[in-house]
Amino acid sequence: MTIQQICTFFLNGTCFGIEVEDVQEIIRQQPLTRIPLAALDICGLMNLRGQVIPVVDLPCRLGLRTASCGMVEQPIYNIILNTVDDVVSFIVDDIGDVLKCSIETWEPPPATLNAHIRSFIKGTYKLEHDFLLVLNTEKILDSAYSLSPPN
Repeated sequence: MTIQQICTFFLNGTCFGIEVEDVQEIIRQQPLTRIPLAALDICGLMNLRGQVIPVVDLPCRLGLRTASCGMVEQPIYNIILNTVDDVVSFIVDDIGDVLKCSIETWEPPPATLNAHIRSFIKGTYKLEHDFLLVLNTEKILDSAYSLSPPN
């Protein structure tokens, strides 16, 4: 049986996940430097131990709410991802656990999902009382950066 480890988090109360291999670390919200004329879902840049990292408002990117870029009253977390080209941060509402999921229970995204969100989902795992929606980080980042105005 093949097992996949998924780092889980919550957006608007919905359980999402990212493959553990893509996650560098998880930190609390950091001060941001705004980027003039950036897309609404690009919150700005943060300095993480001397490394400048772009910050994407993930709920906004997925169309779950308008851009808040960390301007909400509850604690916000940053999931720092290692991508092929760079390091980037996703803002999320809350952090869950790292789950070990059997690849045999993997299913395609449900047809009942909103088409916009569905385009960013690799697939799902059925949990005891919920579904875990696993994100395709490459598609999210391609979409996020394509919304930025040209230099």
